[in-house]
Amino acid sequence: MKSASGLAAALVATTGGQALATLAVYVLPVLAPAATRDLGIAPHWIGYQVALIYGAASTGSVLSVGALRRFGPARCTQIALAAAAAACLAMALGGVVAAAFGSVVIGLGYGLTNPAASQVLTRLAPPSRRNMVFAVKQMGVPIGAALAGFLLPGASLVLGWRGAALAVAVVLLGATAALGVFRPHWDAERDRRFPLLRMGAGGSGISALRERPGLAALAAVGGLYSSIQLAFGAYAVTMLVEEFGWGPVAAGAAAATTQVLGAVARLAWGAAADFWRSGLGVLAAIGFISALGVLALPLAVHWPEAAVLALFCALGASAAGWNGVLMAEAARLAAPGRAGDAAGGVLAVTFGGVVAGPSVFAVVVGLMGSYAFAFATLGVLPLAGALVALQTRRREVRAEAAERS
Repeated sequence: MKSASGLAAALVATTGGQALATLAVYVLPVLAPAATRDLGIAPHWIGYQVALIYGAASTGSVLSVGALRRFGPARCTQIALAAAAAACLAMALGGVVAAAFGSVVIGLGYGLTNPAASQVLTRLAPPSRRNMVFAVKQMGVPIGAALAGFLLPGASLVLGWRGAALAVAVVLLGATAALGVFRPHWDAERDRRFPLLRMGAGGSGISALRERPGLAALAAVGGLYSSIQLAFGAYAVTMLVEEFGWGPVAAGAAAATTQVLGAVARLAWGAAADFWRSGLGVLAAIGFISALGVLALPLAVHWPEAAVLALFCALGASAAGWNGVLMAEAARLAAPGRAGDAAGGVLAVTFGGVVAGPSVFAVVVGLMGSYAFAFATLGVLPLAGALVALQTRRREVRAEAAERS
């Protein structure tokens, strides 16, 4: 598995697993116009559903150390996809309570996907290509969101929103079975006796953040960026329908297009970080662009559709394009042999930002009555993340200069 073909296969599998797990996350947000009417809730309440998912994902990331050591990354990815399938089934067959329960189940599994992938890819990726490798893997997030935007609105017209959720469950179960082929290679070093819950040094992803300089700051950047990314992903379709006056299919296609561009942008950002050997510098640039993009949304309500789409594409390239560089930086800064643990710690904080972002966004929308102005209000978050990344990079440069002198 240390050959080039092993890396290629691992990239396909981890990217696909990430895409399908993300598809499950976006089932209710994309289907919100129909699902919320059926469930008897206001559309902006979907923000709380997203918060439930990522609150649980934060817990899953913190506790991923024990699961990875005991089961291995392949089995953990299978657990994540099987949990997402069960959650989609619950949402399709139940009401609000089932949707809330399914959201927690999706999140607990979702928290395992990135640490599992980081553990595998860190073994296989050469350092000179680390940012690009992780950028490719992180393409799974916008790919999954794009699949949701392109496929689910049309599927719901044919099958109903509940039927669309059931179809996603079937796909997830098939992928769970297919990933079994990687178990002999990926899970060979698992320790069947390692405890699932172990506190203290080496017992959780959070402990890994204290082991190396820069990891805690990197986690803060992830929390700030993720808050705006997931708010945008969760509310883009609803904002275009209710505030910009677009039809649901056109709005879904526009949101999906931004996610596709975000996937492509991750490769460009990863290549830039490898070329300049400055992942933190690239993360700072992404934050500044994201802040400018969301600040423009209140003006865009009156723009032509083509201009609105162009702005959405810019936001897709920035607000959804940072994840691969972040995960590559976590692997770079991690203690030897602790890439998966460091990823779990960084993601625990990152998912905490996801919980806060959509929840705060829902409150602001309720107070202001405008999705666009709510996004502009949250523009301070990517700006703060950019400043943290820039300061952390400057600190690294000073430390490197001191070592050479």
